[in-house]
Amino acid sequence: MNEKELGDTQGGADDGEMKALAQEMYYGGEVKALDDKGKVGGYLVRYGTDEDFDLMGDFFSKDTDFGESDRLPVLYHHGFDEVMKRRKIGVAQINRDEVGLWVEAQLQLRDDYEKHIFELAKSGKLGWSSGTAAHVVEREATGKAAHIKQWYLTEASLTPTPAEYRNEVVPIKSLITSEQGAGAREDESKTISNEVLLEENAMDELKIAEMVADAASRAADEAVKKYADSLPVEAKGFDTKVEVTEDAADKPFTTLAEQMNAVKIYEISNGRQMDARLKRLEAKAPLGLNEGVPSQGGFLLDPTVSAEFLTPIHQEGVFSRLVRRLPVGANSNYGWMNGIDETSRATGSRFGGVQAYWRPEAGSITASKPKFRRVNWELKALEVLMYITDEQLQDASQTSAIAQMSAVEELNFFVNDAILNGDGVGKPLGVLNSPALISAVRTNANLIDNADILRMWQRLHPSHRANSAWFVNSEAEPQLDQLYLTSSLEARYITYGADGVMRMKGRPVYVTEFNPALGSVGDILLADMSDYLMWEKGGIQSSVNPWLQWLTSEQAFKFTYRVDGQPATYSALTPFKGTNTQSPYVALAATT
Repeated sequence: MNEKELGDTQGGADDGEMKALAQEMYYGGEVKALDDKGKVGGYLVRYGTDEDFDLMGDFFSKDTDFGESDRLPVLYHHGFDEVMKRRKIGVAQINRDEVGLWVEAQLQLRDDYEKHIFELAKSGKLGWSSGTAAHVVEREATGKAAHIKQWYLTEASLTPTPAEYRNEVVPIKSLITSEQGAGAREDESKTISNEVLLEENAMDELKIAEMVADAASRAADEAVKKYADSLPVEAKGFDTKVEVTEDAADKPFTTLAEQMNAVKIYEISNGRQMDARLKRLEAKAPLGLNEGVPSQGGFLLDPTVSAEFLTPIHQEGVFSRLVRRLPVGANSNYGWMNGIDETSRATGSRFGGVQAYWRPEAGSITASKPKFRRVNWELKALEVLMYITDEQLQDASQTSAIAQMSAVEELNFFVNDAILNGDGVGKPLGVLNSPALISAVRTNANLIDNADILRMWQRLHPSHRANSAWFVNSEAEPQLDQLYLTSSLEARYITYGADGVMRMKGRPVYVTEFNPALGSVGDILLADMSDYLMWEKGGIQSSVNPWLQWLTSEQAFKFTYRVDGQPATYSALTPFKGTNTQSPYVALAATT
């Protein structure tokens, strides 16, 4: 995001942007102070379902398109406060997880007003609120509610009127719908500003609860009024009762076997018999060919079933659970993003060319600017074929167990192997093939000794040490234990915790089956895997060929997972002081 998009330090968004923003905003969870120096965090958006929605009948999900911004300007009360106006008080970094959008922001604390806002956050009296522009909001009726499919984030606000003191979310999208309504909100914001910023104890928990109740009541009244106004005038003598019927397509598949059986029936009948629940799960083929044909398309796994496949990849994969996952839009298979073009930390080279100056009185400075590079990505198809007999397909628990042991584990294996060893051709680019990888010199052939470990640690860039970990082949493990057991003084940086996990330089050591054998480059790797970027489609695609093993009454089910990845850092860095280059990725060189 460029400087204009973020807003300047004192100004923030312009009048036109604020007018659009006023029409669409959403209150999130409470704010938590993460330290005593202005760092705060909390959930900006929480996911819901068609059974767990807000007072306006809306809900977000993991499939909601929040736009491409992972960094947002932080405002106070969406810029409606008379004192703070639209001043940018910080920058929020967005991290997506299974619950929603978690944000962390560093407040700038430049004056008493900003310091007071931070004190309110520390005492739990502020909430997060996300803002967007009304013209980019897209909703889709889903069950009892409306799923927000598109909600491009424009700013994150700290507000003294969180929607729910129990850390739930309530929309106020309809509270500001006209110039008169906006004026009322501005008057209300002025009062809040005077109470918040000038009176130390005015915002106690009782007052917060009262304001929450008031905001929720206004939102509910407005929603009821808008709904009533939309109803047709009742014609005399006609019955206007509305009968609500249950739509079978809204019910999710309860098991993997249930959906696989529906896909099989669809294919055998050549599309004439289609379970209503499959209609919403149709997946377009990568080349835009027919849908629902095994060789040309298929069906997405139901979200309740897809979790069985994705959870191991996201939570159990030795590498994939540590990388930075980036969501992909429903209709996107490729794209690009800006990355910092930085190869040196020397003055004049940081961020690709930004430079600061100590300016003497009446002196001048030379303009500088950052340099960006284009980071391209394109989803690769990772597929696994699994054979299921007719008898197994009728046993839901057995089918799920087979899938867990074969298809799920195989997808997990290939994804994590690619993150480390991928060559970037038809698969993600792995760390060991990255231009940013540094190979530290090995002292003795087929051995790992004290000097090797210390040399690797020195080559890891200081900014990546806090999130780093060691990844080793099992053949390298005895070498590390020998250092620990034979000379505690020599290897005093090696410890074992009560959990039995070895640590070197305070960072955990993970034994993997993906690291190369002892004596090869990468038999021991020191890396900050949060630097690795991973793009993935929101679900698993399934298709079936019931004829491939017709003689043995087996169905050939194919599961497709679309993913890409590459290190964010593309080159080793020359340090500000010293000559040895440094990187987020350091491997021990091969035996020579």
